[in-house]
Amino acid sequence: MQKKLVQSSLALTAAAALGLGGAFVAGPAAAGPQQVLTEQQAVKAAKNVDVVNAFGFDEKTKTLHLGVEGEADVNSKEIKDLKKKYGAESVEVVSGMKAAEPYAKNDAVGGMGYLSEIPSQPGFLGACSTGFAGWDADGKKLVLTAGHCAEDDAPGNLVTPLDSELPSTAPAVTGDYEEGGYDLQNIGPLGEWGFNKFGSVATDPDNPDEANEDDIDFAVINVGDKYNVKPEITDWQSASTNDLSGSTTQITEVGAHTSGAVQKSGRTTGLTSGEVAADELWPFDYQTVGDRWVHGFGVTSAVGNDFSMPGDSGGGVFQGNTAVGVISGGVPDPVTVGGETFMWGWVADLDYSLEQSGIDFQLTDPNEEPPGDDDANADAGADAKDAGSDAGADAKDADSDAGADGKDADASAAADADAKDAEADAGADGKDANADSDAPEAPEAPVVDDQKVDEGGQITGKTEANAKVKLGWKPVAANGEQSSNQAQAAAEGTVTVTADADGNFTAEAPSEAGEYAYTATATTDAGTSDPTEFTVTVEAAAEEADADTDGATADADSGAESDAGADSDAGAAADAKNAESNSDSDGSKDGEAPAERKISIEPKEVAASDFVKKDKGVQITVEGFEEGENVSLEVVAGPENVEGITLDETANENGVAAFSIYGTNATDPSAYLGKYDVQVTGANDTDDEKALAGSFTVVADEDGNGGGSDDGDGGDGGSDLPRTGAELTGLAAGAGLLVVGGAAVVLTMRRNKKN
Repeated sequence: MQKKLVQSSLALTAAAALGLGGAFVAGPAAAGPQQVLTEQQAVKAAKNVDVVNAFGFDEKTKTLHLGVEGEADVNSKEIKDLKKKYGAESVEVVSGMKAAEPYAKNDAVGGMGYLSEIPSQPGFLGACSTGFAGWDADGKKLVLTAGHCAEDDAPGNLVTPLDSELPSTAPAVTGDYEEGGYDLQNIGPLGEWGFNKFGSVATDPDNPDEANEDDIDFAVINVGDKYNVKPEITDWQSASTNDLSGSTTQITEVGAHTSGAVQKSGRTTGLTSGEVAADELWPFDYQTVGDRWVHGFGVTSAVGNDFSMPGDSGGGVFQGNTAVGVISGGVPDPVTVGGETFMWGWVADLDYSLEQSGIDFQLTDPNEEPPGDDDANADAGADAKDAGSDAGADAKDADSDAGADGKDADASAAADADAKDAEADAGADGKDANADSDAPEAPEAPVVDDQKVDEGGQITGKTEANAKVKLGWKPVAANGEQSSNQAQAAAEGTVTVTADADGNFTAEAPSEAGEYAYTATATTDAGTSDPTEFTVTVEAAAEEADADTDGATADADSGAESDAGADSDAGAAADAKNAESNSDSDGSKDGEAPAERKISIEPKEVAASDFVKKDKGVQITVEGFEEGENVSLEVVAGPENVEGITLDETANENGVAAFSIYGTNATDPSAYLGKYDVQVTGANDTDDEKALAGSFTVVADEDGNGGGSDDGDGGDGGSDLPRTGAELTGLAAGAGLLVVGGAAVVLTMRRNKKN
């Protein structure tokens, strides 16, 4: 929409707004002398002046309005040249127009919030808000949002939708605008990106075609089968139930914004109110957002009552029951104009964005059945008895009752046929069932037995294929007191692993001997299972060493005459000399017993302030490999959930490989707090060889002496992770890890879930 522009000489002392690249609708070239300013000339002139942060053209008065940041910019040579060329009366300049920054894709946002992975910044999650939900002309489900929420580091490079955000822990509920939110609903991504546009950048001053009509901040999500859409906007009153559709305002039309009150819903600040900026205050149709232009309108609100904040990007802006825009951005600091101070927000106007994008957006479902059929289609879980009683019911009605008992749908021959169709379609997706009729059930509780393992050994279990299995543990006391094993047991903790295609999963046991009480839950797209409880006993390292020695002896004696009393390494070596060589199978040299695999981690506990020093990081040394063998170290778990990253080294002539790990962010060592579990394998490993396993812990400092312990709040790297202004999540937000050889490694982490 093109706003009516009114000349104004008000001095804006601190104004700015978020917007995307925008341009005026190019007008026809005007005949006459060069000094007569046309709209196309105005657009080109405004975009070619570096200091201009906002502009608008009043067709009636032929006046170009320019917004700049400082008083010095008002008298810049470029602006003086414009006034000289077109006349001082044709160029109106106001100061105080700061270049605004877009609400970053990494912000947590929402009418309802949704989260995306950022390909250019592995480990970071971006959060934005949905604007409005509806359908296109073909009945396909759509969600509208801001274009900059879809874009990664350049136009055409898109972020990857991950999941909707858990409403009950979003900043709109908790008020924690810095650290709140980022918890997954565990439903899955909203869908896939459709149309998206985030303005344009002025790159060629000599090209008048840069003045594009489609400089909008607007994107469409093609919603997947896991979600339904409702043409409503949440007021966040039902957030505690994690169902934002429980308290909403119905949206009945899309229209142009009008003067007066306006509201917005987003995941950071929830439901807020403001006033549409009057033309006298803001005689511009475009606002710079970063280095781009966005078509839209401004909104003011009282200081302390921000209309929007980072994370609200894409959130729906509405007046009554009319959708008028989506949040493009805003200014974090108060703005003062004519003695009045207020907060400033910028809205990408929806009617203009839809017009420019060509998106046919509807607020009623074209697939909706005529009155009378709604109940049959929507009641997908109804008893088959209801379907069977109507012998003439069509297959669609029977399909809706796909999960019903076929024998109850047997009232007549026609109903029986329908019931068979229903049974055949029992596995159909939501599209066939019409309303989540066959939604999958949450997985069964994992199957895990009580286990006895060595230090660094593996815990095993069974669940659904590819399920996420969360394991939690704590030491077990015997009769209210510590058992002999318990005296050494490590502190409680959690780890999440992924089951393979057959449902098998493994996890590293605690690194300290002791008896541990475990719980395990499995999570899929359908939900989370009930917990399974079991006990894990970790044997002391000495017992493991004895077991390894016995195993080495047995291998050395393979093929030789048995020496029942030979338990020592010397006896094993002697027998091996008389045995046929097994070097090809056990990795040893001819006539030698294979070297014992060992892993050494020093220190096992390191203060955060030391961890960020290259010479005081964690040293991991492994031995027992073949000379020249590729040795891989994998970080299998870390603070809450670190995705596996593999580091490779080559074993030296002694079969030894070494890794050095330290933090690179000395400005905020606390970003690294938590326990890190590692596993080491060799390229020549056989199927029955176990990975070497160990762990180290980065702890908080105590009195600056490098000591400290986990206080249970953030020690696992969750909510205590630092955030940048772009609201980046993950270990990468605080730091990366650097390994020997200079290869930079970033560990990817999801934030802690709040239970």
